[in-house]
Amino acid sequence: MEEREEMLLRRLEAEGQQIAMYRQSLLELTKPGIKINCPKLVAICKHLNNHISMFDTINDELSRLEAIGIQA
Repeated sequence: MEEREEMLLRRLEAEGQQIAMYRQSLLELTKPGIKINCPKLVAICKHLNNHISMFDTINDELSRLEAIGIQA
C-alpha cells in the first residue's frame, strides 16, 4: 500500500504544479490594461478545471488509503 500512496503523492504533486502553472497563465492573461484573449482564457480555464478535478480525485483516493491504513 505504501507504494500506491507514494505514487499518488507524486501524481498529486504533479497536478499541483500544473494548477500553479495555469493559475500563473491566468494572472498574466488578466493583467490590468491588457485586452483579454477570450478563447485563450476559456482554454486555460478548461485545463485548470481538469487539473483541479484530477487533484481532487487523487486526494480523495489518497485519503481513503490513509483511512484504511489507520483502521488496520
